[in-house]
Amino acid sequence: MARAKPPAPKHPRGHTAGVVGAVLGLAAAGTAAGVAVSKIAARRVRAAELGPAAELPENLTPGQLRQVDPLGLESRPADRTALVQTDDGVLLAVEEIGPRDAPLTVVFVHGYTLSMASWAFQRQSLGAELATENGHRPQARLVFYDQRGHGASGRGRSENSTIEQAARDLLAVLDARVPRGPVVLVGHSMGGMTIMGLAALRPKLFGSRVVGAALVATSSGQLADLNFGLPDVLTRVRATVLPVAAWTMRHRPAFAERTRRVAAELVSVATRSLSFGSSDVDPALGRYVDAMIAGTPVEVIAEFYPAIAGLDHTGSLAPLRAVPTLVLTGDRDKLIPQEHSDRIVEQLPDSEYVVVAGAGHMVQLERPAEVDQALTALLRRAGAGRPRRSR
Repeated sequence: MARAKPPAPKHPRGHTAGVVGAVLGLAAAGTAAGVAVSKIAARRVRAAELGPAAELPENLTPGQLRQVDPLGLESRPADRTALVQTDDGVLLAVEEIGPRDAPLTVVFVHGYTLSMASWAFQRQSLGAELATENGHRPQARLVFYDQRGHGASGRGRSENSTIEQAARDLLAVLDARVPRGPVVLVGHSMGGMTIMGLAALRPKLFGSRVVGAALVATSSGQLADLNFGLPDVLTRVRATVLPVAAWTMRHRPAFAERTRRVAAELVSVATRSLSFGSSDVDPALGRYVDAMIAGTPVEVIAEFYPAIAGLDHTGSLAPLRAVPTLVLTGDRDKLIPQEHSDRIVEQLPDSEYVVVAGAGHMVQLERPAEVDQALTALLRRAGAGRPRRSR
């Protein structure tokens, strides 16, 4: 069903000051980490503050970003790369680690404004633990891909920037890269919503091809009312400026990019505050998230936001009762607070629920050891036998 387009703000031309204020307001109101981000931050952090191991070159391409982990170390190279064509012709960038004939495949689905590089620590640790022949047959193959409009993947038509289309894209990746054998789906933020979208689209996959799922720092709906941990006055400001900023990002993207470069420091501070729960996170992690977000075109950010804000996938959770499911969140997540995971668990009472103390929205980067441990346990449960039947 076609989604109605929201009306454009009245008289956007000739109100430059208002547009600038709107874009800056988005950052100040806390939507910067998920809605209004720019070509920011890596070059603005002092080298002395980070140390040589944390240095990242400027203007990293998605491919270059995937070659380093957040602390500047060499990342696990892909064993294979591929392009998967979606049902509307968009090409999705895919990278795989581990042999094609591994007994289990794990597909990682990243979040809004990010890329497959957000799984850097999992790519390293799980790749070494599960996908490498250390005298034993590898236990799993790991598949990572960039969602449409993100990272190295192509863009589609604006009207296809929906969770439903993202779910069809995930199905295309499964059909092309995992045509046979059991698969576990791991989704962070919008990636978790994509998995729920697939459950709505193809519920019978869960319990047959899909034998496990992880929903990390995600939500099944009611996202339009989030306040990002801000005072009421700033939440009201955000609600006021969002239509203007969204219009600007879609219709005047060059101007929006320039405006956000001016606001680089503000946006970078907001991004770090909203991404992490701890105050002592290595600054290199903040730069790494900045670099991922900076690679997402402003038009893509604006086009996907209505689909996320209007999401309601509570009814799509039932198919996940057929398989072992992990629900994981940080208790200091300001973007998608723990209450959203609580609601998911209410619908999935047999799921494994892990709340990581002190962690924020980018929990897989901030607390990789806890996330890796929970994912490894899920993979063991998923591979231990037949999934449970849906109730």
